[in-house]
Amino acid sequence: MYKIYKEVWEELTEKDGPFSVKEIEVRGSPMRIYDKAPSNLRDIWQPTKEFAASEYLVFEDQRWTYDQAHQEVSSVASWLRTQGISKGDRVAIAMRNYPEWILIYWACVTTGIVVVGMNAWWVADEMEYGLSDSKPKVLFADSERLQRFFEINSDFAGMKVVGVRTEKGQPSVIDYQEVKGSSAASPEVDIEPDHDACIFYTSGTTGYPKGAQLTHRGCVHNIMNLAFAGQLSLSATCRIQMVPEPDPKDTPIPSALVTTPMFHVTANNCVAHMTTIAGGKLVHMYRWDANEALRLIEREKITSMSGVPVMSRELLSHPEFNKYDTSSLLNLGGGGAQLQPDLVEKIDSSGEARPSTGYGMTETCGIITSIAGIFFLDK
Repeated sequence: MYKIYKEVWEELTEKDGPFSVKEIEVRGSPMRIYDKAPSNLRDIWQPTKEFAASEYLVFEDQRWTYDQAHQEVSSVASWLRTQGISKGDRVAIAMRNYPEWILIYWACVTTGIVVVGMNAWWVADEMEYGLSDSKPKVLFADSERLQRFFEINSDFAGMKVVGVRTEKGQPSVIDYQEVKGSSAASPEVDIEPDHDACIFYTSGTTGYPKGAQLTHRGCVHNIMNLAFAGQLSLSATCRIQMVPEPDPKDTPIPSALVTTPMFHVTANNCVAHMTTIAGGKLVHMYRWDANEALRLIEREKITSMSGVPVMSRELLSHPEFNKYDTSSLLNLGGGGAQLQPDLVEKIDSSGEARPSTGYGMTETCGIITSIAGIFFLDK
């Protein structure tokens, strides 16, 4: 079983393979990279224009196609440029998982602006620390985060503030509707692979969270790592079971339920990036609720759900689980804690979904190691 796994690994990474690797020097240190990896996140986002008519974002009764998303991303990027925000500057996002989060994110990273993902659970003094530490020139915030910011705003008089899904007419707050109303095209910017893409805060040894600087190369290689892991698992499984690999044309378009915060690498770098590059759909929730998750899985034909283990357990043990059609769900699992053996078995016996888990760190831009399907069940 694992001999075949190793054989497929070597085939995929050999010189002419789709995931061939080479060694280069990055900031004075040797590093193995994927030879065919895109240079930056702009090279990830721009090709998704080909999915123009496909649905990209869903939140409650609101929907964005890829075409609408590209228009909004260009408008936000253009507005930022008119405000004097340019390559290397930082823009903070402080909000719950609204669709605007990822749209603002793409507007920034595709023009060389660094996104500061603010923890949406932070109280005012924690927000003050994050803003003082990262020094963004613009803050995008929803109504809850905006109220916390008002407690400390005197310390950030020079920072522009944009309210997302907030009441109009608040002093010194620019309405997001005005921002996305800009009609100019997104500026063209040269972005080096080792330019910062975003800063996500993670637990620190000093008592304060530390801002981990994630580069474009790191984020792109996380996408490549996930793609490699998926192809490796699929090819090895088919070879072990002696069945042909499915035609990509017959593979369902990804539809991911976003259950964890966008200010974390799990939702942003793993779920959102991977779903986006495949032309899939991101379905957002106001907050986690197992019954609502089941309703969305059925309505949106969700193919994958990645969260902390307790979410999978709550989903499978929900008293109304059997009342919903969850047959579209092909992958269920996540990380953040161990998936207990009984939960792995529950996932495997629940229907079409296969169990998966992974370990990663904010500092590594996402995944470090993962396991899924028959290999997870074997372990």
